[in-house]
Amino acid sequence: MSELTASFLNPYNMPMEDHRLKAFCLIVETGSFSKAAAAKFMTQSAVSHLIKNLEEEIGVRLLNRKGKNIIPTPAGKIFYEHAKQILEQYKNLENGVYEVAGKVKGPLSIGAGVTAATYLLPQVFYNFTKTYPEVKIDLSVSNTEKIMRDLTEGQIDIGIIEGKMRNANIFLKDIAEDEVVVVASDNHPLVRKQRLTFDDLVSQPFIMPEAGSGLREFIDDFLTDMKIDPQRIKIAMTLANPELIIQMVQSGIGISFVSKWSVFKAVKDESIKLLPVSNRKLRRKFYLACMEKEPSTMAAKTFLEFIRQYQFFIPF
Repeated sequence: MSELTASFLNPYNMPMEDHRLKAFCLIVETGSFSKAAAAKFMTQSAVSHLIKNLEEEIGVRLLNRKGKNIIPTPAGKIFYEHAKQILEQYKNLENGVYEVAGKVKGPLSIGAGVTAATYLLPQVFYNFTKTYPEVKIDLSVSNTEKIMRDLTEGQIDIGIIEGKMRNANIFLKDIAEDEVVVVASDNHPLVRKQRLTFDDLVSQPFIMPEAGSGLREFIDDFLTDMKIDPQRIKIAMTLANPELIIQMVQSGIGISFVSKWSVFKAVKDESIKLLPVSNRKLRRKFYLACMEKEPSTMAAKTFLEFIRQYQFFIPF
């Protein structure tokens, strides 16, 4: 084994910071610089710089572009496997030491849906990190389907998901209420109606959240309960970002089902109007998800207890 290869495999003599390894692994797993950057709340140029720096340091090309996708080179595939092992060894090393010392310190990997990450978690993270400044939070933002997969594969310690997924192996605890509402631009013709009808729902163009998200599953279940085949809905656009959905609704492209958390400001400034769609409120919950009732690390255990006691309120 060469000296260079040995240094990659030995986390105690590693010639690079682990955030570069994390960025590289995310790119391989998502097949995209932009998706990896979004998951890490970084700019795409910052992620590109990390990978360029990494490839220059080792003198080997690790990634290739194939159409719209980024794929690892043969060397990149080997590097990815070892990088995952190194990151796991780092995590186990830190967790073991902090557990023995009784310190709330070290890495904490959290996966969250975009609504929870954007509207629920910023204040939680602010208060938590003020109390436990030595915890290093690694937040990845994705849909519920991906979060559940990451949990089962050990990629994250805790998930925060929208809606209750059916998985007997994952423990769920509700932490916040949500209400899903139908919205339209302030000058949309449906704004004048007292209640939406079946024909309204199947005739209007919709801007929908991405498939695999908790909100999309909730919408499909609601439509089915209303005896409306989800396939009959005219989808003008599909977006993963709730703020973009709001902007598209404001522009008049279509109407949409959204979380009250995401539409609060637009309703307040009256650029968006709520449409009455049902006699009952469309309520759902946000859940904490983990593989065990009590996580294995001090950081995860402490965060779990912290967020369980946090008081969330639907904005209006």
